[in-house]
Amino acid sequence: MCGIGCVIHAQHVRDDDYHVKLCKKGNVSRTSLFEAVRRRGHDAWSVLKRHVNAHVFVEAASGVLRLRGGSEPVVQPLLLGSESLVTECNGGDQSTCPSFLQWNGEVFGGSIQLAPCGSDTAAIGNRLFQLERECSAISQDCTFGDNHVRADNLSVAQAAFAELCVSFLETEVKGPFAFVYYAHLLHLFMFGRDPLGRRSLLTHAATAASAECGSVVEFVISSVAVEHDGHCAAGSGLSGLRKRCKYECNDTHNENGVLGTDGDNTPTADGCSSLRFGCWKELPNTGLFTLSAAAVSNVGSSLAHYPWKLSHCAHPLVRPPCGVQAQLLNRREEEYPHTLRYLLNKGRISHHAVMQELTAFGMWAASSYLSALWEAVSVRVRADHCGGDTATPIGVLFSGGIDSTILAAIAHYVLPTATPIELINVAFGDAPELTPDRLATFNAVEQLLQLPAVEPNDKANGTVGAATQAQREWRLVLIDVPVGSDDAHIRRLIFPKDTDIDISIGTALWHAARGRGRMQRITQDSQVAEQLAARKAYQLRHKLYRLSEGGANSDANTDMESGHEVGGKFAKFSPLIDVMIEELEASGGECATAPVLLSTLGKEYAAALRPTLSQYGYKKLGQYLNDASLAGLVAFAKGNEAPSKAIRLVRDEDVARVQRTRPAKWLQITEEDSPLGYCVEEYECEARVLLLGMGADETLGGYTRHRRAFERRGIRGLVGELDHDFSRLWERNLGRDDRVVSDSGREGRYPYLDEGVLAVLGAVVAGAHQHLVSSDHHTPSDETGVTSAGAVDDSVLELAVSSVCSFTGAGGTPGVGDKKILRRCAALLGLGDVVRLQKRAIQFGSRIAKQCCSSP
Repeated sequence: MCGIGCVIHAQHVRDDDYHVKLCKKGNVSRTSLFEAVRRRGHDAWSVLKRHVNAHVFVEAASGVLRLRGGSEPVVQPLLLGSESLVTECNGGDQSTCPSFLQWNGEVFGGSIQLAPCGSDTAAIGNRLFQLERECSAISQDCTFGDNHVRADNLSVAQAAFAELCVSFLETEVKGPFAFVYYAHLLHLFMFGRDPLGRRSLLTHAATAASAECGSVVEFVISSVAVEHDGHCAAGSGLSGLRKRCKYECNDTHNENGVLGTDGDNTPTADGCSSLRFGCWKELPNTGLFTLSAAAVSNVGSSLAHYPWKLSHCAHPLVRPPCGVQAQLLNRREEEYPHTLRYLLNKGRISHHAVMQELTAFGMWAASSYLSALWEAVSVRVRADHCGGDTATPIGVLFSGGIDSTILAAIAHYVLPTATPIELINVAFGDAPELTPDRLATFNAVEQLLQLPAVEPNDKANGTVGAATQAQREWRLVLIDVPVGSDDAHIRRLIFPKDTDIDISIGTALWHAARGRGRMQRITQDSQVAEQLAARKAYQLRHKLYRLSEGGANSDANTDMESGHEVGGKFAKFSPLIDVMIEELEASGGECATAPVLLSTLGKEYAAALRPTLSQYGYKKLGQYLNDASLAGLVAFAKGNEAPSKAIRLVRDEDVARVQRTRPAKWLQITEEDSPLGYCVEEYECEARVLLLGMGADETLGGYTRHRRAFERRGIRGLVGELDHDFSRLWERNLGRDDRVVSDSGREGRYPYLDEGVLAVLGAVVAGAHQHLVSSDHHTPSDETGVTSAGAVDDSVLELAVSSVCSFTGAGGTPGVGDKKILRRCAALLGLGDVVRLQKRAIQFGSRIAKQCCSSP
């Protein structure tokens, strides 16, 4: 991993030639930029300062986190071809800047060949330099000494190089990346993000007048945003930066949309648009961008955009068919690793509710998805991709939800027993032990400790040495963040994102990635598993994580406490009373008549209340609550009782149901026993690589709005909403998350956004078409199942989507139908109650949202 900071100075530029957004308040702070970049990688640090030509000067700084390439880090910027400098130019002031690469990425697959324990930075750099030399032949006959260039030849060579790089990075490299490359032979800067935008890359363009040089443009390409030099002092926050940029930055953009706004006018915490006023921009993930160092007289015309050729921003369910899908359709289970085959065979006879009435096609879809996710996790936790030491832990940002628990389970099965797994959970407030995520974490860890044992005897598939149930060391890292913690640094870090939800999510991720808290070390063995399995009654006390009902007669719920009904004509308010009690207990149950915010009911419990609202014809939650109040079941809180609108319980029988929860500081068998394993009060995570569950909800239908889209607009509405969410992941989430996580010198990796995992979803569509054809239930529009208009046939789409997520009937209830394919994967892995966990966003599960909302 690398932190990128590249500053390009161009002199003698005409103001009337600007076609990019320019900040009029001057340059960014070099000190702040270099400090921010260096925090991302502490194993190597280097700054390159060179003249590109008489009018262009570059400063390139990189901080490297060594995760590959042997015992010594590959220093960046990586210089390439320095021995052949200036041989192509005739006369004049010759350039002293070689070609160089700043690479913040990981090669996890593709056709590019890496040597064992080799550096992917070196491999990418060598390939780019090879392409550069091939294209430089077009412009060999040039004069550059007096700033005259045979522009046509050079322009053609630059364009050819950029197109070759698009093809190379798009088709031969699998994995996340952001990079800057200077091609000395072509006088060209090239920069970009991977097609999914999994790594942060920002740009800033500023102008200032100079008595010596005339007009000067400073163009910055960086992993992080920093304040202006001399105008926004470090530690002063972003309010001044926001106001200055809003009123004083030129708001024009170039004609091709390069570095322009994207039209997102989402209101921010201070009422401003997060993109239109900001002089820092998220670089779009739409392709590669180039800046010619030869055409410095016109910065706008020297910028060019070379788009990707494939539809990467489209959701996999709606992408055009490709050759990879055919390969996945033809893959046999005999090719899977031994451990995975064992789990699949055992899962087929599982009595778990989500595995009942499972069709052959549904089983194929789930096993194919699990296989791809298994490979994605495996390649991301390999020792030679994580620093080379098997004793270094792998971290999982862990909420106790289904997404992170599945990643932890797969990591357990594929990692050697010598590698500990750190499960990192963050909670906020005065009672962190009572937050929903902390309670869910304890429950999920219990399930991980009881995963079925598998003998690793498949040498051909590389599973020798992977963990059985015995001797896995789990480190449960509990991070408790008190109320009122300073978040000024985090607010600067997430910039240019600055909405309340960005701040909430960014704060939770930053504290989790920093990894400083309490730690409970538990060695997994058969004795621990037996103890946990023998005390099922105690598990019922950890009932505050939300499980789906799964139907009134579901066998999966026979051990759950039965709900208390509000009888007679008031029965429709029973779900309201239930969720209010759940929310009160999640806060400890100290005061059974405490107010419950309407915003909490509307955001966290919408899925539980929506069926009732629909059944009784309520269009808004407020109408439903008014009727409950008129019926005497709840009362609205007075103005001084809550920070915003809220309701509270009033009936004695409802108040009596609220149970006071005894906080559990550590995971333990019973309240009377000592905590499991060994506990320390102060601990800092040792993992250099963190697995995160980003992308699961957007790709698999995990949000409430996906259910709402299906209810309102059917299958096409659902697919449209999925496509919309997926297409904006790069801008809404991934850049922000990368900046926050990497600030602590750890690398975040997203298995759910692996190219192979996404390709399986496309293969599910192709498989649905084959299934319908073979079963004579469908007459295809053509042999691919695509209509003449280019859209997937409705019947094919319905079958494919229903195996991924379902919002109809008993199999589509919350906690069952959302992310259905992932719940089946959890059952196949041997997980229990986590299979039925409902979605709770990190900002709500960790209680950071409540802390932010209560802040002045």
